[in-house]
Amino acid sequence: MSLEVGIVGLPNSGKSTLFNALLKRQQALVGNYPFTTIEPNVGIVEVPDDDLIALVDLINPEKVVPATVKFIDIAGLVKNAHQGEGLGNKFLAKIREVDAIVHIIRGFEAADVPHFYGNIDPKRDKEIVDLELELGGIKKPTLYVLNVSSDSYSRSGNMKTLQECLVVVNAKTGEGVDRLIKAAYDLLGLITFYTIKGGNEVTAWALKSGSTALEAAGKVHTDMAKGFIKAEVVPVGELLKIGGWTKAKTLGKIALAGKDYIIKDKEVVEFKFNL
Repeated sequence: MSLEVGIVGLPNSGKSTLFNALLKRQQALVGNYPFTTIEPNVGIVEVPDDDLIALVDLINPEKVVPATVKFIDIAGLVKNAHQGEGLGNKFLAKIREVDAIVHIIRGFEAADVPHFYGNIDPKRDKEIVDLELELGGIKKPTLYVLNVSSDSYSRSGNMKTLQECLVVVNAKTGEGVDRLIKAAYDLLGLITFYTIKGGNEVTAWALKSGSTALEAAGKVHTDMAKGFIKAEVVPVGELLKIGGWTKAKTLGKIALAGKDYIIKDKEVVEFKFNL
């Protein structure tokens, strides 16, 4: 079962704009109305990965499959949402289904996009949503994101709020979106391992940190887990430095691992199995 990140925030905070930036195409209906997005939009977003790009350059495979994160754009919460205000109960129910939260906070001025509460106040807005989630009984890991514009006061002012936000983005231009994706990936407790299939396919797999080689094998294919014999592993940086799997093996850089071996972030793994 894939892990999901829900994007929450007050109406007109830029949630749907951010969602569109994440997908790099328009999928959500963006409107300047409090409850435009009533049904959540779901998007599978590629995780930026320089090591995967370098691995592809080295191997030149026919097919490349990146690791992904599932984002859900959830309609805006308002004060007293836990009491049903603004269709709040429905929205809170959707939030309960996700594994982590990206809480987007408005830090930009825009005359054509009125603030739901009349003025820009990131600290107030953050506290409103935090309180509604708490009163709604929602306790999940949260990534705070401040949505600014190039001329936004929040770049020079309100430093306290900026420090509380792990990521600052400009949802309109897409600036900072890659950092947000990586931060959300980390928030879910995920690491990446790579497999190379016959030199023709390179795949980056998302895996829960602390998972064993056996669990990683099952992620690739259930048959690999059932008939698991061993795993051969090498850090991707080492493989890239040496220049290929065969050379790495000749130099004795490929380590053998049993089923209980804990897969580390950024390892290239080849599973040996028998059915």
